[in-house]
Amino acid sequence: MQLTQSNDIEPFDVPQMRARPNLEVQTAGWEYFGPLMWLELNHRVKPLDDVRVRKALAHAVNRDFIAQRLWFGIGKPATGPVASSTRFYDASAKMPAYNVEAAKKLLDEAGLKPNGQGVRFTIRHLSLPYGEVFTRLGEFLRQSLRQVGVDLQLESVDVGTWAQRTANWEFDTTINYLYQYGDPTLGVERSYVSTNIKKILFSNVAGYANPKVDALFTQARDAADPKARQAAFSEVQKLLVEEVPLVWLMEMAFPTIYDRKLNNVITSGAGVHASFDDVFLA
Repeated sequence: MQLTQSNDIEPFDVPQMRARPNLEVQTAGWEYFGPLMWLELNHRVKPLDDVRVRKALAHAVNRDFIAQRLWFGIGKPATGPVASSTRFYDASAKMPAYNVEAAKKLLDEAGLKPNGQGVRFTIRHLSLPYGEVFTRLGEFLRQSLRQVGVDLQLESVDVGTWAQRTANWEFDTTINYLYQYGDPTLGVERSYVSTNIKKILFSNVAGYANPKVDALFTQARDAADPKARQAAFSEVQKLLVEEVPLVWLMEMAFPTIYDRKLNNVITSGAGVHASFDDVFLA
């Protein structure tokens, strides 16, 4: 093997690759893309339209476990809708922390009492068919939400069916991840503005709408002054983590694994997506 990229190798196979003396394992080279993974929520499906329920789901999921035990440290827990490698990231805007009791309290407040089997409500989860690790993620989410009385029923489909159903809003929850391209206007705005609620994959398929969010993204997009852009982006991040339109899970950093004889493989934030003009074998 001379070179792998993106999700060629499952995360649970990476430790053995690190142990091989002839291989280099790098997670740098994804800073420009800033891939961010989340639990997609269909706001048209009750009770996911209730912010208390969405906050409860966020409280119920241990994002540290996902990053460390499922992805073996390849990436780190997400804190909100903007990746920390992105220029306009605001560290003060943080989503609800892992807290099972807080999740149960919010579901109680929403009037969702558990039945005799301890189930408050049932929703379907369309598993992302991108490899074994995403199957394990679905199983982990099912177990996590069951602790707070939510019955998550897993549905397995092929990639084409997943894309079609997600684009047509035929899901309750699913997993998705998008690139941020170094600026929230390019990679973040599209998932939250109401003008992008379309039956098109990688648009605002959740159906989330808030006029203030729309206005802040427009303000940040149109401003020429970086400070003005930062102010608008900071405000919109704080608003989004308060309303939790999606449950952000992890800032991803795909491993690039290559033979140590290869030189200059990663020289920028674009990693293996950049030109290989200066790569040589020696």
